[in-house]
Amino acid sequence: GARLAENTARVAPLGPLGRLTMASSSAPIVLASATSVTPGGTVIPPGVRVTWSERADRLSLHVEIAEPEEVAVSSTDAGAVAIDADSDERRLEVRLQLFSQIDASKTRWTASGRGVALELSKLRIGRWNVLVAGVTPATIKVDWSQYVDEEEEREAKLYPHGYDTYKMRGAMGKDWGSNVAHELAAQKQLAAINTSRPDEEDEEISCY
Repeated sequence: GARLAENTARVAPLGPLGRLTMASSSAPIVLASATSVTPGGTVIPPGVRVTWSERADRLSLHVEIAEPEEVAVSSTDAGAVAIDADSDERRLEVRLQLFSQIDASKTRWTASGRGVALELSKLRIGRWNVLVAGVTPATIKVDWSQYVDEEEEREAKLYPHGYDTYKMRGAMGKDWGSNVAHELAAQKQLAAINTSRPDEEDEEISCY
């Protein structure tokens, strides 16, 4: 089979998210004959799927590997990401050549029974719209459950509490959201329906 020489790091996750530390190895990786190698340097083994989503400043990836063990992850500022793991008595090597550069020092990852999740920080702010350089393999899919478009992302940053109070006031009236206005309206309504006189004795009412 084809041989692909890579420097890999073998580290264990720290806390809920692992922080990458780099350790080099000169041993070549032997690829299985069915491994998908695409122009651009991305390598996806058979049976592995990668889902991803992005924000202007970061990427979220999930590499679906059943019950991964002996997980090793590495990344470079040039956008090369390597994920190695044992699963079902075989060693899986995933190689991603990302579309653009990242800040490898900020890469975080964690492993679970469903696979390996990564958070990658982009070196420059901006949308990529694609994950990898060259041809995107069919086994790389957008995670639509985490998808947020640029307009929604901007609004989330401007209004972190989830709504634009100025737009709501424009739609509901200038006094929308004012506790004072609500209190005055309630007092006015109570006065309109209160027909009692101050000098009258209260009538006792019994309920059964």
